[in-house]
Amino acid sequence: LDFNKDGCLDLFVANLGQSAKLFQNACGDNNNWLEIKTVGSLSNRDGIGARITMVAGGTTQIREISGGSSQMGQNMMAAHFGLDASAVADSVTITWPSGKVQTLTDVDANRRLTVIEPE
Repeated sequence: LDFNKDGCLDLFVANLGQSAKLFQNACGDNNNWLEIKTVGSLSNRDGIGARITMVAGGTTQIREISGGSSQMGQNMMAAHFGLDASAVADSVTITWPSGKVQTLTDVDANRRLTVIEPE
């Protein structure tokens, strides 16, 4: 998760019977990023099962929104993309669990974007 909202992914670890630990990533300001939070309208509210394909600077990345990653484990619900030097994502395509496909173009970097599923 991005605990301190600086665009760099951090790690929070909690083990049974031990103190929880937060490892903050100090990555500097050299790279761009984009975070997409999905909100379903026809699909489930959190957009679990949505597949997000992001293209920036000739590179394609894919993230899937999941409700859990392992026993007693959880990743952040938003999809985080590293854009390197690209200041804009050329396209962000969301394939919703309902089957609807939504495409955004020329999305500015270094922001958190909430995308609502079209009805």
